[in-house]
Amino acid sequence: MSVYIEQGLTSKNMFISDYELEECLLRAGTVPAVNITEENCDHIKATQGCYAISGEMVKLEHGTKNIVSRDALALDLDDVSSQIADFDDLEDEIRGVLKGTWYLYPTAKNGLKGIRARLIIPLDTPANEEQYTALARGLTNYLIDQGVLTGADESSFRFGQLFGLPIRSQFTKGDLVRINRGKLLSTESYTAFIKPEKPSRAGNYPTRNGGQYYGARLLDRVFSGISEGERNNSMFELACYYVGIGVQNQAGLLNYLRLINSNYFSPPLGDDELIHVFESARKKVLN
Repeated sequence: MSVYIEQGLTSKNMFISDYELEECLLRAGTVPAVNITEENCDHIKATQGCYAISGEMVKLEHGTKNIVSRDALALDLDDVSSQIADFDDLEDEIRGVLKGTWYLYPTAKNGLKGIRARLIIPLDTPANEEQYTALARGLTNYLIDQGVLTGADESSFRFGQLFGLPIRSQFTKGDLVRINRGKLLSTESYTAFIKPEKPSRAGNYPTRNGGQYYGARLLDRVFSGISEGERNNSMFELACYYVGIGVQNQAGLLNYLRLINSNYFSPPLGDDELIHVFESARKKVLN
């Protein structure tokens, strides 16, 4: 795999870097600081900024059709939670929720409009377009669920989107590029983030009991009441079903299961036990 770089935004021509991804990021950070203002930011980005893709291309010209694969996610973190005070705080928050290898650095607009950052996450194997898009969307939604972000930058999900290399500005404090070491993100984990296809009017889900949908059968059984000896298995089956069909808001799903537990389980499971069952179901479905 290589790092392909484009100088500025006026040309689509790219060149292959002599360095691997981490070295490219660190070397970009050794360039002297630039004084960035609201007035000159776009000009600096267009003329002095460098933009890259890490992966494999068939032609040294920026364009999705020329990209064979990408071996690192590039997520723009523009909607950082207002509860995060500064860039150091953002680093701590991400370090707390993402344990694998990643690189974090401020974008050119960081400091002009609050905290703006870019998160680069290397993959264990090259990703095609479907895998890349699913992983980028899934990881962004995860950061939203964890309270790090309040929204998503949809451009991060595009297979052909270039990412800007670090630019040191007057707002940079401490190390420009923050690094976390750990296991590389599994490209195959993309399957956990694929949105399920919508069923046709006839229904695409497996049917049971004279044509009733599987999910409906589960809920009908729950609505009839779950007694003490059936509680764990029933909750585990429900959690597996909803995680398996692609529910991504895990906090919301857990609260939904709590509602079912309190209204239809007799007696209700303790909250610690419910969380344990929920985590076991997630591990079974997602791993």
